[in-house]
Amino acid sequence: MTKKEINEIKGLFDTIEECGIARLCGCYVNGDKEKVKIFSESFLDLEEKEQHKYLEIFRKNLSGTLGKNLIDLSFVDEEANDVSFGKGMLNAIKKSELKDEALLDRFYDGIINTYNHVGNYLILMIYQAYDVPGITDDEIEMEDASNEVYSYVLCSICPMKLTKPGLGYDDKLEMIHTLKQSFGVELPDTGFIFPAFNDRSSDDSQILYYTRRADDLQDKLLDELLAVSAPLPAKQQKEGFNTFVAEVLGEDSTIETMIAMQENFTELVKEKKEFSDSPTIVLDKDTVREVFVKSGVDETKLEVFDKKFDQQFDMEQYAKKKRVVLDEDEKEVPVEVPKLKVEQTILAENVLPSRNIEVKGKDLLLRINTKHMDIIDINEADGRKYLVIELPEDVKVNGISVS
Repeated sequence: MTKKEINEIKGLFDTIEECGIARLCGCYVNGDKEKVKIFSESFLDLEEKEQHKYLEIFRKNLSGTLGKNLIDLSFVDEEANDVSFGKGMLNAIKKSELKDEALLDRFYDGIINTYNHVGNYLILMIYQAYDVPGITDDEIEMEDASNEVYSYVLCSICPMKLTKPGLGYDDKLEMIHTLKQSFGVELPDTGFIFPAFNDRSSDDSQILYYTRRADDLQDKLLDELLAVSAPLPAKQQKEGFNTFVAEVLGEDSTIETMIAMQENFTELVKEKKEFSDSPTIVLDKDTVREVFVKSGVDETKLEVFDKKFDQQFDMEQYAKKKRVVLDEDEKEVPVEVPKLKVEQTILAENVLPSRNIEVKGKDLLLRINTKHMDIIDINEADGRKYLVIELPEDVKVNGISVS
């Protein structure tokens, strides 16, 4: 999903009148992984203050940086129809409009068994049917022209924390005393929307996954319950890319080469964004190789390029694993299913500095805006290299302007 498509759905949660949420369901889970409370109700029957609090949670579920907090994930097996996990389960939940209590209970059990969290948390589910308005060639929304109805479910998993102890005024007792602690619902850590809203249309081959912590994607939840191919977290993409570059370059990892690669990567990403509607730029093997060649990397180093790239970013996992499915009598049966090859996506914003290039040494820390790499030059004198930087007119030292 593009940022524009995400914002279109996110905008539905701006006001109670526009949200159109038909149903709200949930399950409160304690620290012992026990279901304390299960509820299901019409969203419009809630008090207005509660509705606004829920809308804040759902907006958060569609917030953050694409590729880090918001990630498009595809199902490993698109033909799977089993309602105990993956695409089959989510389609069944959506089709039921959250009215099948047994199906929801099974889904809650799936989260409890796969979600890695210490403490209490709340699982929230909503169902909505959005009448997608048409758009003219001039990108003007036509309120009366609807192309389709986008029906979806949104899931938010919110940690719950004890409120701080302290003194307060009790209206009933009309006195100041120590307030009773209670568990408060925090903004979500994890969540997803299914199906995806790609090209402003329903796409049940993907989900849009949300994670507050870009370095923790809840792999077990993604693999065993949702059955989607999990990408490397942003931090691991960065670390993996740095390792890959260092291994390919070896002794040729000079400052000249690194600065040239930074300039070429910056230019390449800029060009790709000019011809793409997506804010996320994927770096594939051919694109990265092109930058290596353009940056003057020796041909002998490129001989190991393909091997190192595949080792770092192609995860061939054909080992069979057990998964529990339902038979015709809805009894759980363990089966073995192959895990398909996963080609890891490398996003430019995850592996390349978006604003500054950093030069760091024992007694040096220098950051230069990637838009102004032309102010850097490298000179050599008396067998030593010097980094030469053109000083702009507005130079300050310790906050003091200098001439």
